Amino acid sequence: MLRFFKSNNVGIVIANLVMMVLFRIVLWIEPMHLAELYRHSEPASMLLMRWCHIGSSTAMIWLVLSGGVMCFIESLLINGIINKHKVSPKKTFLGGFLFVAFTSLVPECMVLSSAMVSALFLLLVIDRLFEMSKTDKMYGSVFDLGFLSGLAMLFYFPAIYILIFVYIGFFTIRPATIKELLIIMTGFVAVIFSVFVLYFWYDMLPHMWADMINLPNRKPISLTMFGHLQPYILLWVAFLASWLLANLPALIYSSVIQTRKFVTILTVGAVLSVLVSPLAFDFDLSHLLFLFAAMSILFAVYFVETKSGLISEILFISLILSVLVFQYLPLFVKV
Repeated sequence: MLRFFKSNNVGIVIANLVMMVLFRIVLWIEPMHLAELYRHSEPASMLLMRWCHIGSSTAMIWLVLSGGVMCFIESLLINGIINKHKVSPKKTFLGGFLFVAFTSLVPECMVLSSAMVSALFLLLVIDRLFEMSKTDKMYGSVFDLGFLSGLAMLFYFPAIYILIFVYIGFFTIRPATIKELLIIMTGFVAVIFSVFVLYFWYDMLPHMWADMINLPNRKPISLTMFGHLQPYILLWVAFLASWLLANLPALIYSSVIQTRKFVTILTVGAVLSVLVSPLAFDFDLSHLLFLFAAMSILFAVYFVETKSGLISEILFISLILSVLVFQYLPLFVKV
């Protein structure tokens, strides 16, 4: 089974679509409660929620459909990052499939949300960041790193970590000049300044910072109440992440230095996404999208590089079966 998904076969992209439809059917049968998922005051999030008509009778339809479209676009971006920058020595579409599988573990990650839009900007940042490995100066891409980081924060405040991720990744890819570091910050500040002008124009300046950090919806993460299956989902994700940390370094030890740099950057990004969880003042599992974006690329490298055929096959099948269990179990067994 894994051999097919590791191959250079465009049919895997079709499998992405099939998986997205298969697991979104659950949301039609048993709609999830969306109130807690859309408690955001970030400027761009407010526009997103107004466009989606949250609370209307047709909201669930639009959120599921648009979430599927966004997920598919992000899976294509992941495939593009892996193949364009040769993160894996072999061309593969496995990364996008894994992203769809990981996001299908969590119902909150399958509908359009502020975190999902921010994850799109994260993938664009990763793509631009990996371009920095080229020798020619690309000041437009350097500016984009800061600008896209700022846009991600306007949708979902904890995405501010992407700016830190950019600076760490930049130094990992190549030596940075003062000019390049200032260009990154200029792109980020340009977004903040645009928001400042907007709030100033509508005489809402006193609310600007509170809205940007989602302060009106502040709730300590210690008061977050998880559903019956959510702790088990978190434990399964923690196990998969630990497996990567334990096995991936040895696999890439003999690979080219550029691949090692890419893997290091993605690992740092995954760790940072977990560390900033407390910044999600009204926490929900859609925050895992940032971790899944990195894990899908890293697991694609792991599955392509590993020589332990039986172990990787079991792990891959277990991942797919776990998605089936977490999605369909509540329909048959009330937990």
